[in-house]
Amino acid sequence: MDNILSSLIEVTKVPISIYYDANMTFFSSDKIINPLFDTFQEHVINCGLLGKEIQLTNTNYYESFLSIPFIQQNKRHWLIIGPTVYNLPTKEGVVQLLTSINRGYLKEEFESYLMSLSIETSNQLIEIGQIAYYLTSGTELNIREELKFIHQQQDTEIEWKQSSYIANVRENSYYHHDPLLERRIYQFIEEGKVQEIIPYHQAFRKRDDFEYGILSRKSELRSQKNIAITTITLATRAAIRGGLHPEDAYSLGDVMIQDLEELNSISKVDWFREKILYDFAELVKRHHQQRYSRKITQCQEYIYKHIYESDLSVSWVAEKLGLNPKYLSNLFKKETGMSISEYTQKVKVKEAKNMMLYFNRSITEICNTLHFSDQSYFIKVFKRHTKMTPGEYIKKNRFDPY
Repeated sequence: MDNILSSLIEVTKVPISIYYDANMTFFSSDKIINPLFDTFQEHVINCGLLGKEIQLTNTNYYESFLSIPFIQQNKRHWLIIGPTVYNLPTKEGVVQLLTSINRGYLKEEFESYLMSLSIETSNQLIEIGQIAYYLTSGTELNIREELKFIHQQQDTEIEWKQSSYIANVRENSYYHHDPLLERRIYQFIEEGKVQEIIPYHQAFRKRDDFEYGILSRKSELRSQKNIAITTITLATRAAIRGGLHPEDAYSLGDVMIQDLEELNSISKVDWFREKILYDFAELVKRHHQQRYSRKITQCQEYIYKHIYESDLSVSWVAEKLGLNPKYLSNLFKKETGMSISEYTQKVKVKEAKNMMLYFNRSITEICNTLHFSDQSYFIKVFKRHTKMTPGEYIKKNRFDPY
């Protein structure tokens, strides 16, 4: 088997390896190691390739992998196809990535690493994966069908979440002013909130009292495409406000407009408009995650997800993440430059601004919801982070254009 896999690698120039119980068996003649990691094992774990299902993954480092789990001798193994690249990034994109993770000194090594990778499409990776799996296990596997089934399951779960979200939005009458509601969608892109953006957009679209304007009198399809181009423009601006490098944001926007023009039906354009929102939010999310280590990213995500809970102390967050409180506190301060309590306040203030602008919540409601001890303390914290009082902030921002 080893010789046959080696022959496959020689023909395709794509690395193939098998991971089992913290051991990595390489079949490629050259071990291609990403210079941002000490070992290939660390790289694989960091990119989340050891899941229970087949994964076709594009990493934060411009790479592509195909991971295929399988059982052998009652033990779970993973067949790892890659790394490869789909398109080489721009030099500006590489600099932006390395700067965000404080690894600028590895620029030459990282560029050399990317240049050494084989350029493959998703279809090519799948074809190689199917052959490698057969050579490894002796059984055939239709990877396309497996991926399709996995995606269908994920789509079903997302659809259920969307339905629940829409019902909740309607039940609680969150609609106040159309521009504010639409602006909230782009706020999700700015914050990289991937899971929230599509359900919220669905709720926005299904309102009985809402209709898009007509942007072409000659063709409904052209009108819908023009609306989608407007969406790309606003999403690009939101992503840049979220910290994404302008070159990366504009490049994605350009590609999307080109893809959009090839669509030939209104239903496809309607679907593509949601993809625009999702892809920009995902890109901003990845940008945010690249800035800090996995532990700190997990800590930030926990605080974001539980911002409405009463206890977000260092000891409580550390316990939920399975870490020592002192270790987490020191690491958080070292990487972010602020304490966990300061970061929690920052997140609460950001959420308070959203509640004021988009949901017209009173200061009393905000204090109770975000568990501030009293209004005076809330105003003090708010002013520390924004340099203005809540009243001044509302007056300045409520009716600003995008």
